[in-house]
Amino acid sequence: MKYYCCDQRRLEIVKLHGTLNGLEYLEVHDSGLAGDPMRQLTLFLKFLRPVPVLSADQFRITGGERVKIVGIEWVAVADNLPAGEPPALVDGLAPLNEFLVIRTQSYGDFSRYTLSLVSSPSSESPPAGFDPRLSEISFSFKVQCESDFDCASSISCPSPPEDRPRLDYLAKDYASFRRLMLDRLHVLMPEWQGRNPADIGVTLVELLAYVGDQLSYQQDAVATEAYLGTARKRTSLRRHARLVDYAVHEGCNARAWVRVFVNDNGVTIPARTSLLTRVANMPDRLVPGSDQWRHALASGVEVFETIEDTLLYQAHERMVFYTWGERECCLPKGAKYATLLGHFPNLKAGDVLVFAEERGPRTGFVEDADRNHRWSVRLVDVRLSQDPSGGLFLPIPNNNPLDVTEIHWAEEDALPFPLCLSTLTDHDHGAIFLDEISAVYGNIVLADHGRTLTGEALGQVPASYLTVASVTDELSCQRPPLKTIPPRFRPRLAERPLTHALPLATMPLFSFTATAAIETALQTRTYAPALQHALQSHGIVLQASFVVVQGGDGVWSVADGKHAYGLHLAGGDIRVTAFTVPARLMTVAEPRRARPAIVLASEYQGIPATWQPRLDLLASDANVNEFVVESEQDGTAFLRFGDDVHGKRPDSGTIFTATYRIGNGTSGNIGLESIAHIVSNDARLLRATNPLPAQGGTEPESAEDIKRDAPEAFRIQERAVTPEDYAEVAERHPSVQRAAATFRWTGSWYTVFLTVDRKGGAEVDAVYEQTLRDHIERYRMAGYDLEIDGPRYIPLELSMTVCVKPDYFRADVRAALMRVFSRGWLADGSRALFHPDQFTFGQPVYLSRLYEAAQSVQGVASVAITIFQQLRTPPDPKPLEDGVLTVGRLEIARLDNDPNYPERGVLKLSMGGGK
Repeated sequence: MKYYCCDQRRLEIVKLHGTLNGLEYLEVHDSGLAGDPMRQLTLFLKFLRPVPVLSADQFRITGGERVKIVGIEWVAVADNLPAGEPPALVDGLAPLNEFLVIRTQSYGDFSRYTLSLVSSPSSESPPAGFDPRLSEISFSFKVQCESDFDCASSISCPSPPEDRPRLDYLAKDYASFRRLMLDRLHVLMPEWQGRNPADIGVTLVELLAYVGDQLSYQQDAVATEAYLGTARKRTSLRRHARLVDYAVHEGCNARAWVRVFVNDNGVTIPARTSLLTRVANMPDRLVPGSDQWRHALASGVEVFETIEDTLLYQAHERMVFYTWGERECCLPKGAKYATLLGHFPNLKAGDVLVFAEERGPRTGFVEDADRNHRWSVRLVDVRLSQDPSGGLFLPIPNNNPLDVTEIHWAEEDALPFPLCLSTLTDHDHGAIFLDEISAVYGNIVLADHGRTLTGEALGQVPASYLTVASVTDELSCQRPPLKTIPPRFRPRLAERPLTHALPLATMPLFSFTATAAIETALQTRTYAPALQHALQSHGIVLQASFVVVQGGDGVWSVADGKHAYGLHLAGGDIRVTAFTVPARLMTVAEPRRARPAIVLASEYQGIPATWQPRLDLLASDANVNEFVVESEQDGTAFLRFGDDVHGKRPDSGTIFTATYRIGNGTSGNIGLESIAHIVSNDARLLRATNPLPAQGGTEPESAEDIKRDAPEAFRIQERAVTPEDYAEVAERHPSVQRAAATFRWTGSWYTVFLTVDRKGGAEVDAVYEQTLRDHIERYRMAGYDLEIDGPRYIPLELSMTVCVKPDYFRADVRAALMRVFSRGWLADGSRALFHPDQFTFGQPVYLSRLYEAAQSVQGVASVAITIFQQLRTPPDPKPLEDGVLTVGRLEIARLDNDPNYPERGVLKLSMGGGK
């Protein structure tokens, strides 16, 4: 065989148009019956034309591996068989004169054999009148034998080795490539000596050297980006980090509480209303799309946008504290309650207020006000009330009652500093009484950094034009279809940086069916057992004095003095949302929770669709319209789609448009009162300002931080198996100071009893238990129940005898000692000795620490502690002798010294000396 061809045309052409004879095909007769001695001994040889007179010695059977010699016993034309051969042997052969029957002396093995027709036993050439290419045929004796292999043969066509030229494979840049090619051309064409840059040969060499330099850079870049330690592109770092379960954050935009001024009541400021930082000689309100608006954007202002629709009331712009007729008052550090002068029926739980010092307490001047004495709080309860003697404190006294509004805000928003409400200025400034040192700002709207761009065209997904061909060395006449390479569609956003924003901070809890009784209670804002029972069945126990406030169509807030909840009526169900996120935490930087602020709209064959962003597509189904944003170091953002396995691949011809926001990072951390313009067509919206600085803006994670932190990410435990694991994952919640877990067999399974020490000593109530359950659920092992409870407090009894220095008053020293040994805060902002966060599970109380705290008080000459033990236990001198009082693993020492709750610990002081 000289050639291996898939299209064998010679036999057909010679048969139809030629005059020469030849062999067309060969069949091996096999009865298939076990024990038949004639199996595979008869060959039927088909000729192109009638069989001429041929003898047995003109046929030669060659080949074989085990049986190399197969002799021929006789040959005969099919219509003239030897005597004794049954006529049925040639049944089905037609025409008989074109078939030759050959009887072999034996059969062959499983290898290939070749039957050749020669002119004589001593010649290799075919007989006269036979085509030379059709005078032999390949066959196998075992065609009808069972086999697990394909009968088609594969022939390998390896490429012969080539002589490789001597080249410098270290050439990597333009200069070395140019030198290499010129040296090679000198070997191939020694007569060419031209080196003039204008020479066409030199021009081509330099062009190829340039292309080689670019390709070499690409090769180096591929090798560089293949490893976390050497990668330079942010996309590569992000993908490498994801392989070790480390999520790279892209920064976060800033948030600000904005105070909006209106000239009417019930004014709605829609979500995504733009607010601009101050621009000189610009009005407070700008019309969208106006020349002034475009000029402001061109000047480089920072743009903020409101996050949600908010109702505004003119009466809420500035409210006054009411001190019930008292003078020189302040809200102490840690305060959670206050009273406002007047009735504010539209003020409700969930609203945010800002307390601000407007005048200097010493001078009374506006410019001396401490701008750091501003604080935002989220209300959890609002109650309209009256002061029956309030008229007596007016400039013109009367006996009429005075309307007041009692407000209570979230515990996490407790004042971090004392806020002066009324004061008497110092003597240098006239010793004047001022009753409005601080005020309350309402109409507070949450806004975040970023400007919305709508309808940016991203182009059309191109059609596939690349295919992959077969590269196998095995010859086959089957032509597999070419594999189409999907088109690469990775559009880039025109503007940068893309905003990454936190989701709106209300936490969905559960839903229940809205019965007629519940709907009536909400509409009339009255107490209803049905509503209380529905909430209680989900772990929310409301006091009987809870109030309902309607905030909009199908939206209410419910508060009972401790907690506030949002109720949203939709489709016959009521969805309950907890206003558990305090105002203080709304502007805290949490870049790992931030999500890209972008949505894509697509159209394919007239069918519209929406695509949502995700951090990755590993959990995305093949038919889900989701994509990933990948940003580079300069803020340029590219969009990556799925592959029809993880996320959907957009079809060729799909047209995309993007709506997204730009503005991210620390550039949004503007100072207070930097916002000065509101962009709106509503003339009722007058102006806006931010009484507090914007916070939370964070730059994207740097490459150095990624390379440092990502390799350690897999070391963080992401499941809870042992009791220590449950305690550790609980402590990841920001409200947990310490946790301890215990496994108990409760009948058919284990139950994890998780004891939690909340920061600030807060109560572990039903709502908090649900919050912590949601946090731990992703770590909890299947088959383990979870129960959450609070710690067991161990009250202390402490008695000490104090000798006061002669120059100090005993009362002053006693008051200082009571502050130091309290559960509150000291004047310098530090925690007192028995503040709830000073002790946790199993932490002993050392006597030396008590002595140190007492001796640190000015005026104390000496201290002697006489009683040091657990409260209401038999006298035990051991803790006093050992200098330490130990507590159990799930116990926490406590000494509140509260006369209302003496069971929470008692401090007794015996004072001597002094004045």
